[in-house]
Amino acid sequence: MKLSEIIGKQVFDIYNANIIGTIHDACFDEKYKKVLGFYFFDQDENEFYLKNSNIYSYSDYITVRNSSKVSSDFSLVNPLSPIGKNVVGVSGKDYGTLSDVEFDEKYNITNFITNIKSFSPTEILQISSNMVINDEKVKLNSFKPKTVKSAINLDNLTVTMMRLPDEDTQVQKLMPKKLTVNSDILIGKKLTKDIIGKNNELILKQNQTITAKQLIVAKQHDKLNELFYSVY
Repeated sequence: MKLSEIIGKQVFDIYNANIIGTIHDACFDEKYKKVLGFYFFDQDENEFYLKNSNIYSYSDYITVRNSSKVSSDFSLVNPLSPIGKNVVGVSGKDYGTLSDVEFDEKYNITNFITNIKSFSPTEILQISSNMVINDEKVKLNSFKPKTVKSAINLDNLTVTMMRLPDEDTQVQKLMPKKLTVNSDILIGKKLTKDIIGKNNELILKQNQTITAKQLIVAKQHDKLNELFYSVY
């Protein structure tokens, strides 16, 4: 069987006697040695996946027992058809464009076909945007780039890192230190004005002599700072 004989065929649901889509591509294993299944579109261009194990038979149609044998929940994690890839030999020879793939009844690939030659999966050296075949019987590892060693031996290198002060620490150093003043020095002094509390009530009167009790009241209303600038 050739892939070109499958692409374009309609998928037929035997149980419901319906055509459910048209094959447009194949799914291969990572080494391109086997066809895993086929992708097809229905009449609304929704894509579905049909595993080769769920195909009942193929002739003029690709038949399945029923529509439960196809899936819309799949991920394109496996390679698609290599048809159209340029085939180049290790020798640099151009073997043309891949035009078809042959596989047996168990979907094992037997031949890749270009407009110039046919070759087996064992001859493939690498597949990406193009296909490389091993026409000189070499190993792929012989083309692997070498790792460049660094001239600096980091195994025994000790690095001493200086910790820079964070931004908050730098700002704190630039700010003047807060002065702490003993509020008891206000006791016995007189007010030069009225002090209004948090709720706009009068808590201390002008010319009033400050006592320890009045200091506590001023603290409760957060008025100590104002008190320092309102005495004589």
